[in-house]
Amino acid sequence: MLLGDDVDLLRFPIPLLHQEDGGRYFATYGFHVVQSPDGRWDSWSVARAMLHDPRTLVGPAMAQQHIGMVHQMWREQGKNTPWAMVLGAPPAAIAVAGMPLPAWVSEPGYIGALTGRPVEVVKCQTNDLYVPASAEIVVEGEISINQTAMEGPMGEYHGYAFAEGKPQPLFHVKAVTYRDRAILPICVAGTPPEENHTLWGTMISAEALKHCRQQQLPIDMAWCSYEAATCWLVLSVDGAKLAALNTDADGLVQLIADRFFASHVAWLVPKIILVGNDIDITDINQVVWALATRSHPKRDFHDFSDSPGIPMVPYLDAEDKQAGRGGKMIINCLFPEAFTGRQRAATASFEHSFPETIKQQVNRRWRDYGF
Repeated sequence: MLLGDDVDLLRFPIPLLHQEDGGRYFATYGFHVVQSPDGRWDSWSVARAMLHDPRTLVGPAMAQQHIGMVHQMWREQGKNTPWAMVLGAPPAAIAVAGMPLPAWVSEPGYIGALTGRPVEVVKCQTNDLYVPASAEIVVEGEISINQTAMEGPMGEYHGYAFAEGKPQPLFHVKAVTYRDRAILPICVAGTPPEENHTLWGTMISAEALKHCRQQQLPIDMAWCSYEAATCWLVLSVDGAKLAALNTDADGLVQLIADRFFASHVAWLVPKIILVGNDIDITDINQVVWALATRSHPKRDFHDFSDSPGIPMVPYLDAEDKQAGRGGKMIINCLFPEAFTGRQRAATASFEHSFPETIKQQVNRRWRDYGF
């Protein structure tokens, strides 16, 4: 354990992950721990943090992120935000911390419900926050309400490293606790797939499907494609439920926009692709095929530029980022017949076009054919 003046983050092997990065990133695969001033909301959330000096980190706390919301609550009281950062957490903890849960849903309780047992936690040394007892490394201190420093640039989940950093809050470290021979987990963000996409994308998918069900949308599956750097959310439309709505493509798209875009999960993903449930949305080849062959260039690309979205999307311009809006789109890949429960054409493929006996024979003899 390191306390006070003994804190020295340089004791850890903090790497320079990309030659374009503005510094060495201590937090790329951990999560921040903060609590609302009234104690009702414990927020565990994944966000990056760069080494500023041996006792200080710097990183984003965007207003739309939960860490930013809690930080603003403390700022309104004129106080720095009590804070901790967990590195090397149990898999369920890091997964849920990367999940876009609604505001005021506490991740520790959600993890317990998900795994069927409470998360074992211990109290921090210098504040009243609680962290997983089995963590490899725990950093604790406070987030300044008025001190900032330049952070970044950093090669990020979208696959780009932009030329300039920006001022971000300082995280003052008052204590570090760690296991013997502690492991510092690292995610080298960049072009897909990497851990941002496989972890974050999976949890976005789960929360998106839950939200669609709660909003009674005709969706039976959601998938945030790894290959699209979590910039696509593919929604599988249930044909029977769609026909029962007695609507058309414009009506369905507007219904999804009205009920989905206001959610926290939708804030993270700029483009939604609608396909029929004959498509395996976890298979990027099938998604690309549907996108290429079923979307009409004139009527099926729907712009929702006024909807809020994460400012880290690479194609957004400075005006979009300043407004916190822009770049949202829904792409309809459903043939018009799908809205009345009919089928425009049969799928011509090995899976769909041959008798089951022939498919079984071919699969059984595949190696004999030299493949």
